[in-house]
Amino acid sequence: MSQAINRIFGPDRDARRPKPPAHLSTSAKRWWRSLVEGFDLESHHVVILTAAAEALDRKVEARRVIAEEGLVIRSGTGTPISHPAVQIEDAAAVRMAHLIREIGLDGAPGPDGRGR
Repeated sequence: MSQAINRIFGPDRDARRPKPPAHLSTSAKRWWRSLVEGFDLESHHVVILTAAAEALDRKVEARRVIAEEGLVIRSGTGTPISHPAVQIEDAAAVRMAHLIREIGLDGAPGPDGRGR
Protein backbone atom coordinates (compact mmCIF):
# COMPACT_ATOMS: atom_id res chain seq x y z
CA MET A 1 0.00 0.00 0.00
CA SER A 2 1.09 3.55 -0.46
CA GLN A 3 2.49 5.78 2.25
CA ALA A 4 -0.72 7.81 2.25
CA ILE A 5 -2.84 4.72 2.88
CA ASN A 6 -0.36 3.57 5.55
CA ARG A 7 -0.66 6.96 7.25
CA ILE A 8 -4.43 6.69 7.21
CA PHE A 9 -4.74 3.05 8.15
CA GLY A 10 -1.55 2.54 10.18
CA PRO A 11 1.26 0.01 9.92
CA ASP A 12 -1.01 -3.03 10.27
CA ARG A 13 -2.49 -2.35 6.86
CA ASP A 14 -3.81 -5.87 6.24
CA ALA A 15 -5.95 -5.75 9.37
CA ARG A 16 -7.10 -2.19 8.67
CA ARG A 17 -7.32 -2.19 4.87
CA PRO A 18 -10.23 -0.07 3.60
CA LYS A 19 -13.41 -1.96 2.90
CA PRO A 20 -15.44 -1.48 -0.26
CA PRO A 21 -18.50 0.71 0.14
CA ALA A 22 -21.58 -1.24 1.24
CA HIS A 23 -23.75 0.07 -1.60
CA LEU A 24 -21.67 -1.67 -4.28
CA SER A 25 -22.81 -4.99 -5.74
CA THR A 26 -20.99 -8.15 -4.72
CA SER A 27 -19.06 -8.31 -8.00
CA ALA A 28 -18.13 -4.61 -7.87
CA LYS A 29 -16.96 -5.05 -4.26
CA ARG A 30 -14.82 -8.02 -5.29
CA TRP A 31 -13.28 -6.01 -8.15
CA TRP A 32 -12.74 -2.94 -5.92
CA ARG A 33 -11.08 -5.07 -3.23
CA SER A 34 -8.79 -6.82 -5.74
CA LEU A 35 -7.51 -3.48 -7.02
CA VAL A 36 -7.06 -1.95 -3.56
CA GLU A 37 -5.12 -5.03 -2.48
CA GLY A 38 -3.19 -5.46 -5.71
CA PHE A 39 -2.04 -1.92 -6.44
CA ASP A 40 -0.23 0.84 -4.61
CA LEU A 41 -3.11 3.34 -4.53
CA GLU A 42 -3.16 6.73 -2.87
CA SER A 43 -6.27 7.59 -0.87
CA HIS A 44 -7.62 9.84 -3.64
CA HIS A 45 -7.25 6.92 -6.09
CA VAL A 46 -9.49 4.84 -3.83
CA VAL A 47 -12.17 7.52 -4.16
CA ILE A 48 -11.84 7.44 -7.96
CA LEU A 49 -11.89 3.62 -7.92
CA THR A 50 -15.14 3.76 -5.95
CA ALA A 51 -16.69 5.99 -8.63
CA ALA A 52 -15.51 3.49 -11.28
CA ALA A 53 -17.11 0.62 -9.34
CA GLU A 54 -20.35 2.61 -9.13
CA ALA A 55 -20.21 3.11 -12.91
CA LEU A 56 -19.68 -0.63 -13.30
CA ASP A 57 -22.81 -1.31 -11.25
CA ARG A 58 -24.78 1.21 -13.30
CA LYS A 59 -23.57 -0.40 -16.54
CA VAL A 60 -24.53 -3.89 -15.36
CA GLU A 61 -27.96 -2.74 -14.20
CA ALA A 62 -28.64 -1.01 -17.53
CA ARG A 63 -27.53 -4.19 -19.34
CA ARG A 64 -30.07 -6.18 -17.26
CA VAL A 65 -32.86 -3.80 -18.20
CA ILE A 66 -31.90 -4.01 -21.89
CA ALA A 67 -31.83 -7.82 -21.72
CA GLU A 68 -35.34 -7.84 -20.26
CA GLU A 69 -36.92 -5.07 -22.33
CA GLY A 70 -34.85 -5.00 -25.54
CA LEU A 71 -32.73 -2.38 -27.29
CA VAL A 72 -35.76 -0.76 -28.88
CA ILE A 73 -38.99 0.27 -27.18
CA ARG A 74 -42.07 2.11 -28.41
CA SER A 75 -42.67 5.75 -27.64
CA GLY A 76 -46.03 7.01 -26.45
CA THR A 77 -47.05 7.37 -30.09
CA GLY A 78 -45.91 3.86 -30.96
CA THR A 79 -42.74 4.91 -32.78
CA PRO A 80 -39.77 2.60 -32.15
CA ILE A 81 -36.99 4.35 -30.21
CA SER A 82 -33.73 3.32 -28.61
CA HIS A 83 -34.22 2.16 -25.02
CA PRO A 84 -32.97 4.86 -22.60
CA ALA A 85 -30.94 2.18 -20.79
CA VAL A 86 -28.73 1.93 -23.89
CA GLN A 87 -27.50 5.48 -23.29
CA ILE A 88 -27.10 4.78 -19.58
CA GLU A 89 -25.00 1.69 -20.30
CA ASP A 90 -22.84 3.52 -22.82
CA ALA A 91 -22.28 6.53 -20.52
CA ALA A 92 -21.40 4.27 -17.58
CA ALA A 93 -18.90 2.30 -19.70
CA VAL A 94 -17.22 5.51 -20.87
CA ARG A 95 -17.14 6.90 -17.31
CA MET A 96 -15.68 3.69 -15.94
CA ALA A 97 -12.98 3.57 -18.63
CA HIS A 98 -12.11 7.23 -18.02
CA LEU A 99 -11.84 6.75 -14.26
CA ILE A 100 -9.69 3.64 -14.64
CA ARG A 101 -7.33 5.56 -16.94
CA GLU A 102 -7.32 8.48 -14.50
CA ILE A 103 -5.72 6.32 -11.81
CA GLY A 104 -3.46 4.49 -14.24
CA LEU A 105 -5.16 1.10 -14.06
CA ASP A 106 -6.11 0.75 -17.71
CA GLY A 107 -4.05 -2.47 -17.94
CA ALA A 108 -5.49 -3.89 -14.69
CA PRO A 109 -7.80 -6.90 -14.71
CA GLY A 110 -11.43 -6.03 -15.22
CA PRO A 111 -14.30 -7.33 -13.14
CA ASP A 112 -14.28 -10.49 -15.25
CA GLY A 113 -10.59 -11.13 -14.45
CA ARG A 114 -9.31 -10.17 -17.89
CA GLY A 115 -7.09 -7.19 -18.69
CA ARG A 116 -8.41 -4.19 -20.54
